[in-house]
Amino acid sequence: MKKSAFTSGATSLLVAFSLAAVAAVPVAAQGGGAAGEVLTNESISQMVVGKVPRDLIFTKIRTTKNAFDLTPTGLIALHANKVADDIVKAMIQAAPSNASKETLNNDAIIQMVNGLVSREIILLKVQGDRADYDLTTNGIIKLNQNKVSQEVIKAMMAATAGTPTTPPHKP
Repeated sequence: MKKSAFTSGATSLLVAFSLAAVAAVPVAAQGGGAAGEVLTNESISQMVVGKVPRDLIFTKIRTTKNAFDLTPTGLIALHANKVADDIVKAMIQAAPSNASKETLNNDAIIQMVNGLVSREIILLKVQGDRADYDLTTNGIIKLNQNKVSQEVIKAMMAATAGTPTTPPHKP
């Protein structure tokens, strides 16, 4: 009789462990719900507003698929949502390399300047995107009248000429 009580107890224990293992599988397979997540500008803005620590935001940007809107309009919205430049830079760097780069023109540069996007982010865009700038005398006058910095205009000229620009220096 002892043997059957032991066998019965062992069987009950085995069933309990099996049920616990089966119940745990869906939780582990979900991976915290992030497996199918695609980061967007809104996701980043929400994390900033939610005061998620910067290092966690950077890690999330590096490790999660994304569909960031890095157009002038998207960059202006990020600035308006108080997303810091270093986070925006990480977003630009994390954008898929096969993502089609937009073609920037004078109006896009002026739009970013008027939208208060930082010079550093504008320079990254100038250096990384295709260029269709009007750098005629009239084009440069219009850029200057719209408060586009000399550094950005020089970077635009270099991008059009295909020459690398030097990184911005801070006094």
